[in-house]
Amino acid sequence: MNLQIDEIPEVPTYVKETADIIKIQVNEIISYCIKRENIIKRNNDINNYKQECMIKFTNFHQRYPTLFFSIIENPSSFPIYRLDEMLNLKDKIDNNKLNEQRVSIHLGQKYYNEFVKDTVSNLDKEINNK
Repeated sequence: MNLQIDEIPEVPTYVKETADIIKIQVNEIISYCIKRENIIKRNNDINNYKQECMIKFTNFHQRYPTLFFSIIENPSSFPIYRLDEMLNLKDKIDNNKLNEQRVSIHLGQKYYNEFVKDTVSNLDKEINNK
């Protein structure tokens, strides 16, 4: 079967979003979620609230689902400083100032030190004291 040029389906192109665009979108979602009426919706019917947010911010939800749900479930306590750090690193990768491997190693070590190291150390102490 030979396809004519006008019969070839278009392949959607992936547009890489800049860190600034992602930050603007996150701030829009947070602003929406912390409105009094949306706080009430979240407290009264979380599933309906999530559905409304998914409809209102469809593109963001589809592209960044984990980030999206982290924001809408706890908008007032969302750790924006972590997002800023990640977006800053993304910007440096996009501008070829850093490579992904170096960033991955850096973040892995940082979060290991922050979240895991003390727990492992305490477990080791418990095992050695038995």
